[in-house]
Amino acid sequence: MNSVPDQDTAGRFGLLSGTFLICAALLAFEISTVRTINFAIGPSYIFVAISLAMLGLTTAGSVLSLFDLTRHRHRRSVILALLCIAISLLILLTHSTVVSAKESLNEAIRLAGMKNGLDGVVRANLIHGPLHAMQIGLVLTLPYFLFGALLSFLFATSAPEEYSRLYAADLIGAALGCAGIVAAMEWTGYAFSVSLPVLAGFGAAMCFARKDHARLRFAAALGLVAFALLPLWDGYRALIEPGSDPNYLVRDYKHETAPSERWVGWNSFTRVAAIEETGKPGAGAVLSLANGDGMAFLMADRREGAGPRTHPPVIPALIAGVPETALIVFAGAGADMMSLIDHGSRSVTGIELNARLVEAALALPDYGLAGFMAQDAAKLLIAEARSFLERDETLYDMVMVSWSGATAIYHFGALGGTTQYVFTYEGLSALLDRVAENGTAVILQVNKFDMLHGLRRYMAERGLPGPDRAAIVLYKDGTNNQWDASWDDNPLLIRLDGWTDTEISEVSERASAYGFEIAYAPGRETPEAYRAYAEILQADDPDAAVRAAAERTTKRLGVLPDNRPFILDHFDPTRYLSRDFWQLRTTGVVAYEDTFHLMRVVYTLAVALLAFVLALAPLALRRKKPASRRRSSVWFIYFVALGAGFMFVEIGLIQSTSLLYGNPGLTIAIVLGLVILSTGLGSLCSNWCFDKGLTIRRSVVLVCLYAIAAAVLGPLAVDSVMGADLAVKLAVTAILIVPGGLAMGQLFPQGLALAGAEDASLVPWAWAINGAMSAAAAGIAPLIAQATGFTALYVIGAGFYALAFLLPLARQPVDATPAVS
Repeated sequence: MNSVPDQDTAGRFGLLSGTFLICAALLAFEISTVRTINFAIGPSYIFVAISLAMLGLTTAGSVLSLFDLTRHRHRRSVILALLCIAISLLILLTHSTVVSAKESLNEAIRLAGMKNGLDGVVRANLIHGPLHAMQIGLVLTLPYFLFGALLSFLFATSAPEEYSRLYAADLIGAALGCAGIVAAMEWTGYAFSVSLPVLAGFGAAMCFARKDHARLRFAAALGLVAFALLPLWDGYRALIEPGSDPNYLVRDYKHETAPSERWVGWNSFTRVAAIEETGKPGAGAVLSLANGDGMAFLMADRREGAGPRTHPPVIPALIAGVPETALIVFAGAGADMMSLIDHGSRSVTGIELNARLVEAALALPDYGLAGFMAQDAAKLLIAEARSFLERDETLYDMVMVSWSGATAIYHFGALGGTTQYVFTYEGLSALLDRVAENGTAVILQVNKFDMLHGLRRYMAERGLPGPDRAAIVLYKDGTNNQWDASWDDNPLLIRLDGWTDTEISEVSERASAYGFEIAYAPGRETPEAYRAYAEILQADDPDAAVRAAAERTTKRLGVLPDNRPFILDHFDPTRYLSRDFWQLRTTGVVAYEDTFHLMRVVYTLAVALLAFVLALAPLALRRKKPASRRRSSVWFIYFVALGAGFMFVEIGLIQSTSLLYGNPGLTIAIVLGLVILSTGLGSLCSNWCFDKGLTIRRSVVLVCLYAIAAAVLGPLAVDSVMGADLAVKLAVTAILIVPGGLAMGQLFPQGLALAGAEDASLVPWAWAINGAMSAAAAGIAPLIAQATGFTALYVIGAGFYALAFLLPLARQPVDATPAVS
């Protein structure tokens, strides 16, 4: 390896500062882009785009490992600065591409919807969604390729003893970028938040450019100032902010009305739009989340002398009987609350996660939401539902889980709905604990068979008798009323004290008046189509009833735990072994679900295979002696173990602790930020730790012990502070995450130093392998979590780290300042 001369203090500071800023830019870019892609093409295809981006990083490292980068060290500052400027400009190109893809997808869906309604929209999404995701992903590969090239070149032209500080600057900058972009997305406009990574990129260019490159520094400074001001210009905002199809957002797929957006706002995880039908100002407004993934309704102000307003989701609550006090989970803009108060409820509390949604409703003053919220009878709180249920001590005559305006949240494989933890067994238990004596719980969404299974377990654990009399299930013709659907429209009315015959007759009468029929009620004959409800409620062994139902339907049924909260996922993983699953089908709702799952699995496996091919390519292309090839193979396994192990543990940590904070943006800022920050601090102190006797082998043991401890103790720690104050949650999160981050942070820079001392070309190759494992694990980890739960991710992560323990290099200490030949 070529000798690397000492740098002056100013040069080292510029190098570390530039590394800090460009890595902050890249993680901020990834998080903000995920939010945009979520709106533009939907959460289901985010991984398609992001995985291609990570393959771009892998390709850069693999290609550059074939060249002697140290020959260009004398031009390093110029090359790094130019790469930063190019990355910044390509970030803008990516956002412009998303705008174009969104316009094209909107048009394809519009034409399909006008011709074939919902069925046409589903088909159009299934066909055009992946194509546009690939289009976006291919453009994303450009900035990620340059980022991979920048890191490869930076480390390859630095002395090995500098790796720990550079890697620390990388990770600490990424942690700041994570927290900073979440804050920007919450508190600034869309244009500025997506421009923030661009500004950081130009700032990095200024840091990398040496004093004797005044023109380059001036150009970077000019770019920074220009893009700080451009968000003020409407033309710039139109260039980078994707537009919507208001008809699609209100689910008017045939375009039979003329809606328009009156207000649009973004937060850290979604887009909110207030939409009115043109020419009908008194008809109410729709508050749409993301690309129509969820919605809430804003009801017109009640006029004097008018009858009570009846929001459709409240009808099952009225059928059960108007309560004196009620809690509405997923309250939206208060439509359910308004309806219950209009019908006679004395006090109604509503819980809504999305503050921007309420802001949108208040931005339309003619609807009177502000006046409604000023009433003593109404209390609309901004809170995450599960967290609120855990800390609330009030008992209510009715707890109603309304239709959710939920959106999906994604980061590096962590994909889930913002509301999923309300419907796990632990969430259902917290909900039923808030129901007063002789009170009622009303559940409108998800699969009711699963909820009845949870009810049986809840009543058994608390010694409550008569589960067969504790529930009434309704249905209505012309709705999604299949009992085994991923979600159904069949309202579930729960009374833990049991429904009396008189109450059942009253419910039946009111249900009929609203067009509902009885799917299950105690003492009533159950229609054949809903025998499963009777079986789960009346069985001596409810778990056996679930197994029997699953065998009949080939679906995975039953209430889910917090460890596996994928409430809409009924896919049975044993079907992976079935030939039937691997046959593509495109008709029917179930077929669409199977087809999408098949496409997801095939794409994930293809990405993983391509990632390994790209990472392995240098072994085949470089002319090495057999002994050198064997040694390179050892390093390949080492960096595969580190990259995959880190990803599995990181995703497990994000998902396991996401329940604490409710707000998805806050979860990313705190949890992901802490993981990256503590790993960076581990890297920063790794030279000192290895000077004191720490070795790669001992570090691996620490990481493995940590991962197993986190798998066992993490869920217990999270459960113990669910209802605690934010400060307590932060402390517990830090205690859970920081030790593992410090241990994991030792391994990459020290391994990189040892590898670089053997062969300079191994340095960029290590970054290629790291990117390949990020792409592969981000797709595979969610599939494993859906099949087995998040705990498995820790165990698999520990298994990958254990591979490094078995390698020959793991048995020798690493010199903090390896010899440079």
